[in-house]
Amino acid sequence: MAAPTQQINDRRFERWWKDTGLCKLLAWQATILISQMTTGYDESVVGSLQSMDPWVKDMGYPDASRIGLITAIVFVGGFVGAFIASPTADYLGRRVGMLVGASLTFTGAVIQTAAQNSNMFIGGRFLIGLGISFTCVAGPSLLFELARPSMRGTISSLFNVLWYVGSIIAAWTTFGTGYMPTSWSWRIPSLIQGIPALLVITSVLAGLPESPRWLCANGRVEEAKELLAKYHSNGDSYSELIIREIEEIQMTLETQNSITSSGHNTWSSLYRSPANRKRIALVATVALLTIWNGQSVISYYFSPILTSIGITSTPQQTGINGGLQILNLLSSLAGALLADIIGRRTLWLTSFIAMIFANVPLTISSAMYSKRGSKGASYAVVVFLFFYDAAFNLANNPLLYCYPTEILPFSIRAKGLSIQIAVSQAALTVNQYVNPIAMERIGFYYYIFYLGVLIAATLIIFFLFPETKGKTEIELAALFEGPGYDRGDAITVDGLEAGSGPHALVCEKGSVVTKHEP
Repeated sequence: MAAPTQQINDRRFERWWKDTGLCKLLAWQATILISQMTTGYDESVVGSLQSMDPWVKDMGYPDASRIGLITAIVFVGGFVGAFIASPTADYLGRRVGMLVGASLTFTGAVIQTAAQNSNMFIGGRFLIGLGISFTCVAGPSLLFELARPSMRGTISSLFNVLWYVGSIIAAWTTFGTGYMPTSWSWRIPSLIQGIPALLVITSVLAGLPESPRWLCANGRVEEAKELLAKYHSNGDSYSELIIREIEEIQMTLETQNSITSSGHNTWSSLYRSPANRKRIALVATVALLTIWNGQSVISYYFSPILTSIGITSTPQQTGINGGLQILNLLSSLAGALLADIIGRRTLWLTSFIAMIFANVPLTISSAMYSKRGSKGASYAVVVFLFFYDAAFNLANNPLLYCYPTEILPFSIRAKGLSIQIAVSQAALTVNQYVNPIAMERIGFYYYIFYLGVLIAATLIIFFLFPETKGKTEIELAALFEGPGYDRGDAITVDGLEAGSGPHALVCEKGSVVTKHEP
């Protein structure tokens, strides 16, 4: 029977701005968040450039096929990079992964800015996609592994929120430069795309902390202890919090290594155990559900949708789009803050059920406008487009990287995120070619297809997605590994339960854990 739980210095509700070490850590973590601005910026800017005459001329008046390649090549780069990013983050560290990703992205932005033809522009965009895959593997991992236990959920959920900050900047930048008659109308937005990457490069070179878990996994326990002490307890390496955190990291690593005895740096570890197969299946499912739910149709074909319902003027379309991007940012932020309040599973379900309730009236309103051409129906379409996007962003934006990062143990975290990114990029590439054909041929009826997908997704989430809110990495492992271990004494780390003794493990109630002897 477990010993009574002991509470250790849980400062979860303390005013964080009074904690010097925590303030420094949050400042470093903010630079990790900045990296995701590049993704949102890219996916917003490429559509705007196509409306600029100087860009069309400089690209050699590309046909539809060429424009499709220019748009999709960033996803191809992301797919290729996903499989290189993982070994980089595992062998060389999360910091190096961030540095390589930001450097590739910055180089791609420079090449794109200086492009003299479409081939050079495509090459730059390929490098941008390659770089994004590195920061999307290393970034969420480093963010999660650096965070205080009580703040991991919220901090991890914020990684993807800045996607919309990049998107908003791109939208208004191209709105301003779009009036310029020279090639600088598209070169200025392309150059600005490299600024977030440059900030990340500067941050890494200035001393962005390494993951304490990666340090421990590579035999640098004292460095990990000093790092945690500096940022989690203001330099007190003998505080109970730091001692317990180090113990938890070490026992988690030992348990994972004993489970994946063939070595954690092999791809075979992803499918060798039933638990890891479940994890990877969930990660791939998250990637597909966040791409194939209908929101991508709104995102990439917003202007044609508005045109189809009679809203054709540029000021109207840009104004509506600008308002939509602000709503997207606010709803994503709300989702990130709610993740630790109502739980991940509940947030997933809320998001998908709300999208179902938006999809039905959106389809009906679109049908009514198609048959009658009423202004009321067109206004209703705009309202439900906003509702659809807000519902999507509640969970799909903040949990896209947070949820997989939580369910993946350290030993396969980078590889699992690589799989997620590869699946996402493949799904986006398919969307790039399928969605415009479907929209052209069947119009609003395409929403009905996504209604079926949303209903299926809701059922999948309800029956298969475990709750991860408030669980330690050991408790998260217990969700997948199942029973079969001896229970150790329980103790609380920063408000979260961990094992007592040098190698004790503690899982959720009713589960059993290994207790290794030193």
